[in-house]
Amino acid sequence: MFTPAARLRHTFCELESAMAALSGLITQAADAVPVNACCFPLPDVASGNEHEPVTQIEVSRLDDAAAITAALDGYRQWYIRPGCSTKASFRLPGYLVLPTALKPELQALTEDINRLKGEFRAQVQEAEGRDKKFALVHDTLPGLITLQVYRHLVLLPHSVSRLGFTWANKQIIQKIDKDKLVKQLSDARLSPPPLTDAETWIQCVDREIYDVKRLPPGVELRLRRPVKTHPMVNVRWSEELTPRQQQVKAHLPLLLCQDELPAVTALGNYPPSTTRKRRAARITDEPLIPRLHIYPYRPES
Repeated sequence: MFTPAARLRHTFCELESAMAALSGLITQAADAVPVNACCFPLPDVASGNEHEPVTQIEVSRLDDAAAITAALDGYRQWYIRPGCSTKASFRLPGYLVLPTALKPELQALTEDINRLKGEFRAQVQEAEGRDKKFALVHDTLPGLITLQVYRHLVLLPHSVSRLGFTWANKQIIQKIDKDKLVKQLSDARLSPPPLTDAETWIQCVDREIYDVKRLPPGVELRLRRPVKTHPMVNVRWSEELTPRQQQVKAHLPLLLCQDELPAVTALGNYPPSTTRKRRAARITDEPLIPRLHIYPYRPES
């Protein structure tokens, strides 16, 4: 019977084998016909700088053979890199346009790779508690960054007429039910975080529960959590689909199988020279529970 570490190592070896097959397929295709490819490498985040506010990102560009090499390396960028933060994950926006004839084989390979990524993640999650998960991964595969292994490859399912790369710098806003929040806080009272005094923790949570319960009836709650600046791509389908356009995370180069090249808006530096004006927020700037990013919200009458 396999130990958890042996199972994890076996799945990882299968994943590496599938990735090698994908690299071989793309390399062989590029040797046979010109493959349109482009990547937009982002600067590395130095260790210790991952929590610094993002005010500027300089984007470079690779095309054709250099982009293919970067993409194939980026798909397998799974380990800690010297001097780079392990908390600011590696991203490589871009795309590879491969011949339509390769789609059946490419689709089978990407589905197999994503299945193995899912199995790997499930095996890690079977370990109980954060410390055991960490030990399982890093004793088995030292230096591995699990988030970068978990990320699925994206093979776009339809022919594309346009790829528009851009930056996302938004917030997650979600309605919070007061009664459910009170229950969540009550359940958390007896589970203080590591290195936190139990009595101090209970007092803190009790105060949060009191603050929620004393809200006037007309005030609702919202989760408003900032999301780190990250690249996205707006995909416009060639076919008459609904919706005609879809937004996709651009963590890794997208795979396209089509003979007609899409129009492309390249990823520019951050911040963009022009930004769209957003509607003024109706959520107060003072959080009710700062550690959970919970804010009062009064609906417009």
